[in-house]
Amino acid sequence: MVAEPEPARIFRFGSFEADLGNRQLFRNGVPVSLAGQPFEVLALLLERPGQLVTREQLRARLWPSGTVVEFDHGITAALTKLREVLRDDAQRPRFIATVPRHGYRFISQVSTAAQAALEPAVRAVHESGTRPAPAATSDAVPSAVQRSRWSQPTALAVLAAVLVLIGGTAAYVYLLRAGQRAAEVSPAIHSLAVLPLENLSGDKEQEYFADGMTDALTTDLAQIGSLRVISRTSVMQFKGSKEPLPQIGRDLKVDAIVEGTVTRAESRVRVTAQLVEASSDHHLWARSYERDLKNVLALQDEIAHDITEQIRVKLNPKARSPVVQVHAVDPEAYDDYLRGRYWAYKADLWKLCRTSAECDSDTEAWKALEYYQKAIAKDPSYALGYAGVADGFVVLGISGGLPRKEAAPKVNEAAMKALAFDPSLAEPHASLAFVKLFIDWDFSGAEAELKQAIVLNPNLARAHMWYSYYLVIMERLDEAVKESERARDLDPFDFYANEWLGQAFYHARRYDDALRQIRHAVEMFPERGTKLDHGMVAVYEQKEMFAEAFAARQRLDTLVKCPYVTALDEAYKLGGWRGYLLKAVQLQEQVHLCSAHDYALLNDEAHAMTCLERTFEDHSAAILFIRTAPEFDSIRSSPRFRDLVRRIGFPQPSSDKN
Repeated sequence: MVAEPEPARIFRFGSFEADLGNRQLFRNGVPVSLAGQPFEVLALLLERPGQLVTREQLRARLWPSGTVVEFDHGITAALTKLREVLRDDAQRPRFIATVPRHGYRFISQVSTAAQAALEPAVRAVHESGTRPAPAATSDAVPSAVQRSRWSQPTALAVLAAVLVLIGGTAAYVYLLRAGQRAAEVSPAIHSLAVLPLENLSGDKEQEYFADGMTDALTTDLAQIGSLRVISRTSVMQFKGSKEPLPQIGRDLKVDAIVEGTVTRAESRVRVTAQLVEASSDHHLWARSYERDLKNVLALQDEIAHDITEQIRVKLNPKARSPVVQVHAVDPEAYDDYLRGRYWAYKADLWKLCRTSAECDSDTEAWKALEYYQKAIAKDPSYALGYAGVADGFVVLGISGGLPRKEAAPKVNEAAMKALAFDPSLAEPHASLAFVKLFIDWDFSGAEAELKQAIVLNPNLARAHMWYSYYLVIMERLDEAVKESERARDLDPFDFYANEWLGQAFYHARRYDDALRQIRHAVEMFPERGTKLDHGMVAVYEQKEMFAEAFAARQRLDTLVKCPYVTALDEAYKLGGWRGYLLKAVQLQEQVHLCSAHDYALLNDEAHAMTCLERTFEDHSAAILFIRTAPEFDSIRSSPRFRDLVRRIGFPQPSSDKN
């Protein structure tokens, strides 16, 4: 009698497949680097799923009899490496649980290759809706490893024989239910994050390219109106993270995650991408792509389109193809564009410069702009390059690296060129809106541009945040809060999205919500305490929590090395909060500073209006928020205040707006 061949020793668990015979581990079909002792530990655990594997058993497996080693350290090191590869957490294990003082147990469900071979037959039974007739003998059952592809009639016969052998009706019901689970459709996906693609080029200098491809894919997917796509700023927090995907999914509050790799070699680029259900780490789809670098834009579009098809969301006609038209791009121009994006995100581009040295030609903002300009010099029709230039000049206008009146025409010129070459881009509309709102004070024009940006890319967090600015300025406060919350949801780890939400609550007089949000931001960004303390002080003042307001101001004064900390402390002790404010404005006058905020809190209309007039003459964007800022409630009805509002030129509210 000829012996049956030994079944292949292949074990499947979660999104992994371990081939013990060939000593290989795969994750969603992609090889994973695991060898030596960590693999041996995995093999022993898989051979005994659910059973206790003692440290003595591991020692016997890892080191032959007579080998002298410090095996406790060796086992710990092997387990640490294995958990790292599996993305398993020893405190919250999904695969390997520690049994204190005894050993380890593999706790995830494990299936073998032989079991997997029956799945097609099970599905066939489920689809036919009929129970197979019992086979006459068991001779009809072939070895699972001998036949990897069965015709449907053969599969039904095999399943029938198996059912007879293992118990008929009860087994049939069990397998049918298993078939139902296998045949279930993928869960609905309403939110998604693209994790930083891993650079497999073997050159750390190519990190900018992998990051740029991540950003481009995120941007393409973000144009799907029915899908919430997390912004790049937040997903980059997980670059190189060892956190399990389910935890990352919970942190970002998404249903699914896209991850993959990028390999660049000379003029070719290869991308592997896979879609994973976040909550279960269950693999939904994977594919590899390879193109000439000049066709990289079409490659990005194809990947985004394939993912949307898998997500099965209802797309409107415009959203079905994330990029309406793509053209071949000069590889060197594309390379410069990605370098520009790298420097733009490497820097904190939205910071306020405290000194001119922070905004000189060596800063990351100028480096980003330099690369964008190189890109359009090499490809004069490259729309994304012009969009980057526009964005770069917006940043420099905000930071003070360039006078606003000098930056504005450069923003407009670059943004208009970008739209001329590609009308589907959202970012140039956002850049135009920023100039119209804060430099030109063209309120209706700003709203039109922001609405268009959001239509073209509903997931552009910056557009939602700036639209919230506009809505606060227009006194449409409930809408402003909703837009700010949308921006925060799209970019949950972005400092400014979190900081501005607190400000939106403040302008809406929702002080408890404002305080809660600012405190949350302080926990997330302790290094940004200076800016957040300003918001905290304002909320404390309105809630008449003057002791807390004083403490926050003292922290600010200490951080900026104010020479009057002691004098202000004495003023508070003698005169309370009013005494503190009186001393503060007195000291400010000595250095020719003017705080409309403090004067208004003191009900000093004359001095408050003098300060506001200076702000107006400087054409500062801060003046645009005076209609809703709570600190000006005491002077809001004065003739001078109303006249200033008139001169700013706010549009009259229509009847359908708040």
